[in-house]
Amino acid sequence: MADLQDVPNLSMKHLRTVVTLARFGSFVAAASYLRMSQPGVSRIVQQAEARLGIKLFARGTRSVSQTEAGREFIPAAERLLGEFLQQAQKARSLDGEMRGQLIIASLMSISHRVLPAALVAFRKKHPKIHVQIREGLTSAVAEDVASGIADFGIGNALGLAEGIVAEALVNEPCYVVMPKRHRLAGLPAVSLKDIGDAPMISMPSDAGLRRTLDMAANDRGVVFNHSIITNQFGSLFDFVARGLGVAIVPASALPEGGSAIAVKPLRPAITRRIGILRLADKSLAPASQAFLEIFQPKFLAAARGRRAG
Repeated sequence: MADLQDVPNLSMKHLRTVVTLARFGSFVAAASYLRMSQPGVSRIVQQAEARLGIKLFARGTRSVSQTEAGREFIPAAERLLGEFLQQAQKARSLDGEMRGQLIIASLMSISHRVLPAALVAFRKKHPKIHVQIREGLTSAVAEDVASGIADFGIGNALGLAEGIVAEALVNEPCYVVMPKRHRLAGLPAVSLKDIGDAPMISMPSDAGLRRTLDMAANDRGVVFNHSIITNQFGSLFDFVARGLGVAIVPASALPEGGSAIAVKPLRPAITRRIGILRLADKSLAPASQAFLEIFQPKFLAAARGRRAG
């Protein structure tokens, strides 16, 4: 057994700061993530190096890289932090209530309706968990997961970067929404050619679903008339209801019944593949697992169970 007097006097703060700097490769980015000053991050890293008796990082003018000693030590520090977090969460749950923070990166379409419903149920069961939602487009969700900012993401499961895995996959269909008196409202289903050059309310051009729809339209010789661009689904449905155009949206974003818009299936069907995104080398924490147990059934019901009308 090792002599405890030989163990370097490093705190969790030292380990977390060193691991964060290694992950971002930049004092500026690490300081922003840790909500510390840049000199503060530098000071803590220097303390860790002095107490270990080794240099963990080679400093450059704009970035830092790990030394050979750093590449040996930092994976062990990550494991220690992970094990400490898991044990701390287990200890906190002994009184029957989870505590801590949960950070979720989500596509805006999913955070529009399904995510709030899941959060209501989650808050009732775990009122002492603080939740942060980071809404964004496909690329932003993947970046939040890859950087470790988010505990997990809810996003597009295709084209993921190395190190990110997708679980609980579902193919979610798209629907066409329009004012109830629109010329397309009488059709049982709507095709891309039916839409033609009608004014459309659309998401930004860098949204994953927008790119999929534009490519599908181009394959059929259709050029969409994206007359209004918005990045908020609440605004999109309001614009449609006011007669400003039609829109194509995923099933999970559709409003509840009784809306002032008509909803029609898109034929042939166009789907997107949605999954729970996480780092391949990091298991989900108990708080994440507890939330997903509530969220997944709600999302599956919203993605698969919609009737047009």
